[in-house]
Amino acid sequence: MITKKLDSAELLFKAASTMGLRPSWIEHSSIFAIPTRDGECYINYSISSINSQLSSSMVGNKNAARLILARRGFPTMAHIVPSNYLEAQEFLAKHRKIVAKPINGSNSRDVHIIESPELLASFNVQQYILEEYAPGKELRYLLLNDRVIGVHESQYGESVAEDRPLKRISYPRAEWDPVLVALSLEVAKAFGLRFAAVDYIIGPDGRARILEVNSSPGMKWFHAPTSGPVVNVALLFLQAMLDNGRSKNPIPFKPLTTSPAEAYS
Repeated sequence: MITKKLDSAELLFKAASTMGLRPSWIEHSSIFAIPTRDGECYINYSISSINSQLSSSMVGNKNAARLILARRGFPTMAHIVPSNYLEAQEFLAKHRKIVAKPINGSNSRDVHIIESPELLASFNVQQYILEEYAPGKELRYLLLNDRVIGVHESQYGESVAEDRPLKRISYPRAEWDPVLVALSLEVAKAFGLRFAAVDYIIGPDGRARILEVNSSPGMKWFHAPTSGPVVNVALLFLQAMLDNGRSKNPIPFKPLTTSPAEAYS
């Protein structure tokens, strides 16, 4: 198991090196180049060509994503983007405990649990999406090209801070919930995502609701989980990107020696 948790760009660069693609950094830990028969192609994980700009923008805006999920009948969380403090206060009074997230945020930055009107008053509420707080087990289903390639449980207790203590338990395939596998594929299809993570909260009653959809989920915890099977997401992701572009811009890369299923089993 990998002990050092590399970020997603570094993991992709390492996978490209393993595949004999001779990558070179344009901007370290951000964008790298791969030589091709026509010149170069460029890999930028956070804005990759594997998902369309429209798809990424829809899930990148948390309010838009929530509204689309609701319109399509997916089980999601009660939420509001308040136009004023009174609306926010009424939402807090209804749910008693809520989560404030920046509308276009990522990586749990600037995320807060709010339980009092006094704390709520310290926020410019029009810049946040407010969601009901829902206790339970948090699961992430990772998808690539119409199949689930990994499932994690995130364990970090009550905290939602960016530097929260975090454990990621990787589930073997036999423990994947077939209902959530099917639901995750439907969610990805609704947004037109080829690569995505769908996060769920499983309540004490066993009910699953969608917490978030992510079009560029981090890879490091799948490569180095706290426990459970390792998933070489970087290799599978890069293989999918290069396979998708071969007809237009052939790239002399080494193909996987195992099937995708064997690569992450």
